[in-house]
Amino acid sequence: MPFSFPMSRASGVFVFAVSALCSANSFAAQNSAQNTLDAAPHLPDLSSYNCANVAPSTTSETRHIGQVVNSRYYEWNEFYVLAGEKQKLACIGLMRPEPKQLTGDEAKAFLTSAFAVGSPASAPARAQSGPETTLDAPAPDPDNVKPEPLKRATKPPTPGTVPSGQVEQKSSTQDSPPVPAGKNFDAAPTLPSAPTPSKERSQSTPSSALEKPAPEKTLTVGVDDRSQIASTVVYPWNTLAYLNTTYPNGDSYRCTATIVSPYVVMTAGHCVHNKDRGGYIASARVYPAQNQSVLGDGTPIRPYAMKSDVQQAQTTSMWTQISGQDSYPATTYRHDFAAIQFKTPFTHTGTFMPILYGSTSTPVTSAGYSATVQNKTVYGLYAQSGNESNTSFSSYHSSHIREFVIDASGGNSGSPFFYVDQTTAQRYLVGSLSYGDDLDDQAGGPWYDSWNQDLVSAWASWTPTGTPTGSVSGLRVASAFSSSMEMVQSYLRFYNSGTTAGTIDVTIADYATGAILGTWTSPSLAAGVARQFSIQDVEDNAGSTFTKLPMYSLSVRPSFSGTFQNILWHKDTSAMTNITVCDTPTGAKKTLIDVHSSLVSTHPATIVIHNTGTAAAAISLGIYNAATGQRIGTYPAGVVPSNAQKITTIAALEQTSGISPGNSIYYYNIKSDTTFTGYLQHWLHNKSANIVADMTTTCTMTP
Repeated sequence: MPFSFPMSRASGVFVFAVSALCSANSFAAQNSAQNTLDAAPHLPDLSSYNCANVAPSTTSETRHIGQVVNSRYYEWNEFYVLAGEKQKLACIGLMRPEPKQLTGDEAKAFLTSAFAVGSPASAPARAQSGPETTLDAPAPDPDNVKPEPLKRATKPPTPGTVPSGQVEQKSSTQDSPPVPAGKNFDAAPTLPSAPTPSKERSQSTPSSALEKPAPEKTLTVGVDDRSQIASTVVYPWNTLAYLNTTYPNGDSYRCTATIVSPYVVMTAGHCVHNKDRGGYIASARVYPAQNQSVLGDGTPIRPYAMKSDVQQAQTTSMWTQISGQDSYPATTYRHDFAAIQFKTPFTHTGTFMPILYGSTSTPVTSAGYSATVQNKTVYGLYAQSGNESNTSFSSYHSSHIREFVIDASGGNSGSPFFYVDQTTAQRYLVGSLSYGDDLDDQAGGPWYDSWNQDLVSAWASWTPTGTPTGSVSGLRVASAFSSSMEMVQSYLRFYNSGTTAGTIDVTIADYATGAILGTWTSPSLAAGVARQFSIQDVEDNAGSTFTKLPMYSLSVRPSFSGTFQNILWHKDTSAMTNITVCDTPTGAKKTLIDVHSSLVSTHPATIVIHNTGTAAAAISLGIYNAATGQRIGTYPAGVVPSNAQKITTIAALEQTSGISPGNSIYYYNIKSDTTFTGYLQHWLHNKSANIVADMTTTCTMTP
């Protein structure tokens, strides 16, 4: 069996062209979606499940999905085929945390957990755990907590013209992926989360500059079709939350958020950053599954109390530059999405809506905490389904925006758009609400697709630093191959060059997400002693139980001076190669030379980007013709999480960058265009000998 590299999304493992989900542009379809909102999800038809028979020519639909399942982030493709006139699931190909095709039994078990199949129809109200929980959280004060004013969208301008004072950000498949920006709440003091009216009036900002949102319009054309969700404590409604934020200028606003993992909620960018209010929010309070009596406008019902221990708030860097306006060109809202990350987990649910990337389905459903519904002030959860607008279908798709015929009002900002599969009743998170017009019954916002997929998945898979316990200080090592690999395995060699005995701590992390898996401590090594340990020794004695991944990122912390090596053993040939690369001055490379292009098919190259920094980084690489030094392209690697690696074959790099070696470019030089903490690594696979060698290390020459 040939050696198989663990691949990233860019490499194309299990990736076929994502086909469009079936569209249903009729009121019947809209009503059908509305009628299935409370249905319990169930498994798809698995009677044709057989990964061996899946090929692009036979696949009727491919869904690319990311979801936290059993507290771990997974990403996978579902391949469907038509059997008769019925669509059936034919194969699931995992991409994260490890590339793997699931057997039929594995697929059934996996989807049962992912879909919450068999979950009870109702759930008891119970509080969050942890010091940030407040069972007697006060009701929001309408004079103090305002609904986030509904953003507006200007229609596409006539070609060659731009509305006065606004900049239309053109979008195409060549758009650079969104770059994250954020605030760490441990690094700056925060204001009280519920300022008094007198505090708001005492701001030193001139009164003419204070935020004065226009009164919310309460009349709509036609009928306000939103309906209240009666029971919010069952899935998926328990993954939605009332969001209350406070800004540095003292103003408090309400939005809607979607809980996508035990630690993360997603919302609109304008719910976490506004330049006119002082920039990033100073604090946030989240009330999962908030509701109120169906019979009246009484005090909000908060079955899971409040959560406010914010670690970070993140949005896109473009949104931080332009935030504060009341309206923008519709396509600009592709930057208007955000995540709020918490120090302790949500404990009231273990099931989260899967994120479906690149969906073109309609109708969709939106649910949120509107301030007014049917001309009444409300604090409950309201939902509505709607088809895509004609303008959206014709003008917005290439700009990563979609718009629907759905009612919206202040407080709906950040509400999810989700698609309901009519055959399984499963809900798929596909986008979020950024703008609306209650007079035209329109609401739209950013769509989750290949353009923002790396950033969205990085947010959904985020966990607090140091969870689980462990440290990523010390020597940072890339590409340690696990014992689960069939053909190769890493061996770690340590040499104590000091004068006293000591031990080494090795922390293992998920290579794709940076999440810490466990820490191993070596036996004592006497002075002058060198020892070798298999990666299996490290895995089996790391102090925790975890699923073995194809490879790991390591941090090595010795108590003595010495040297370290990562030796790759090729099990079939018993050959050994040295693939040692780390972030020492001689190893922290940002330039790779003479990287084989795809023309050198006998020795294909692979590039590893290792982010050893403390925050996720958006990274791009410049590609140069090694023979001439001429720059020929850019590889947008996207967002690489902290303590994680992005891996791509040279063929995938060429395809993503849109470059071709032609008949003459056999070698590239590759340089980082981005300043980041970490390094690049260059593998070479000798296919005839089935051996992988590291080609990264160079020697410094001085005149």
